[in-house]
Amino acid sequence: MEVNFKAKHIAVTKNTYKNICTKIDLYELTKRDRDFLDNLQKKVDYSKLMPGLCEFDQKRWQKVFDYGIESAKLSDYRTYVAVSRNKPCGFLTFAKDGNNIILDCICDIPVEKNKRVNYTGSTLFCQLFKAADDLKAKCIELKAVIDGPVNVIKKYKEKGFKETGTQDNYIKMSCNKFKIREQLMELLSQISYKSVKQSEEVNLNDLII
Repeated sequence: MEVNFKAKHIAVTKNTYKNICTKIDLYELTKRDRDFLDNLQKKVDYSKLMPGLCEFDQKRWQKVFDYGIESAKLSDYRTYVAVSRNKPCGFLTFAKDGNNIILDCICDIPVEKNKRVNYTGSTLFCQLFKAADDLKAKCIELKAVIDGPVNVIKKYKEKGFKETGTQDNYIKMSCNKFKIREQLMELLSQISYKSVKQSEEVNLNDLII
């Protein structure tokens, strides 16, 4: 299937731990990427990619992924795709609401059966905090699921977020501008982040799993 779209290559990141270097490229999608997102959604099946998880966790992860894909198709949302060794390994979607940023979805994509790319989440958080800092956002807000396959509340707290309330089956959380800057500096001390200057739009059709 031919997919007519191009994404902007914005950064090359590297994270080295115990002499093992993990390289992740970041791409920003454009308004022309609906076909790519549709194609990616058809290819990502967590029941096949993560057979080691119980059925409930597979379905919950799939639900988060599908929700994020649908949000990424909206014209007023900003979406970044993380790519490792020519395979999408995660994506981030958020919207700007006045002086605030609403984190809609941050999600890993297994690149092989039962295999995820290390540091995908940290790299996407680094991009989120960088974008928030560039936009001079006062805070980042989100609603965290409480019945997912991992304890995301703990992970968000480690990234500077605090609980602000509850809504249905979600915990509302927020990270203010001071924590945004603090977390960005901490992540940049761990992750080598190199912006791609004067980058051309790249066709990512070959990177579909």
